Amino acid sequence: MPELPDLEVLRKRVHILVGDTISSVDIFFPLTIRMFIEGTPQEILTGKKIDAISRRGKFLIFHTSQVNIAMNLMLTGRITVEHSSDHNPRNTVVRIVFESGNVLYFADYKKMGKIYVTTTLEEIPGFTELGMEPFSDDFTLSYFTALCTDTRPIKLMLTDQHLIAGIGNSYVDEILFDAKINPRKKAASLTEREIEMVYDSTVSVLCNGIFQIENRLKGEGNGKESGKEAHDFFNVHGKKGQPCPCCGNTLREISVSGRSTHVCPHCQEVTFP
Repeated sequence: MPELPDLEVLRKRVHILVGDTISSVDIFFPLTIRMFIEGTPQEILTGKKIDAISRRGKFLIFHTSQVNIAMNLMLTGRITVEHSSDHNPRNTVVRIVFESGNVLYFADYKKMGKIYVTTTLEEIPGFTELGMEPFSDDFTLSYFTALCTDTRPIKLMLTDQHLIAGIGNSYVDEILFDAKINPRKKAASLTEREIEMVYDSTVSVLCNGIFQIENRLKGEGNGKESGKEAHDFFNVHGKKGQPCPCCGNTLREISVSGRSTHVCPHCQEVTFP
């Protein structure tokens, strides 16, 4: 599932569409579209000029003067922008053609992603409940410390979109490895120093993710979504059985409240039955 760094990179790469006008909309899987405005997507979106593109949590939002187009890629959604509509990428569910000749393809093989068309973003389910953005000026150590009264495992706290927006399973594994914290440890049990380490790691790991993905996607066309190769900089996530880059011990996969989690048992002091 694309997370904050992936979507930040994607937002920059689809910036080419700002100032462009939608000329047609083709829908190959109708359930992807959620209309909060009366009318069909073709009627509402055709002729709309993209004024800006922003991100909120895991939503990528295309703003026009009258409506917002909010895309949630969910588990397998991918967005690409090409200067051709001769062929659709595999599993394309929605295609938006622009007057410039640019084409936005929304592909989603599990068909879980959603595109919301609305005048008011607050109508989108869960949008108003999104928590603090990690890159916000208000995401301070003091704010983060207040969150750490949570009695759940620190992994669950960090992935709770009501508390912090945009972080998912992959980057939390990286954050907690960077901070050398056991993901099963209750957030409320963290020491002051541990809270500070997790806070610092949250910001630095997300920033590094953006930097690394951008470097790996240089030279590709606008909007090419990051694949597995773009995340080869991960230290632990998805690397079960490989040596820890810090201590050399074997990385393991554990479950935290049902969530697959990758750790270094030595660096993060994770014990096994």
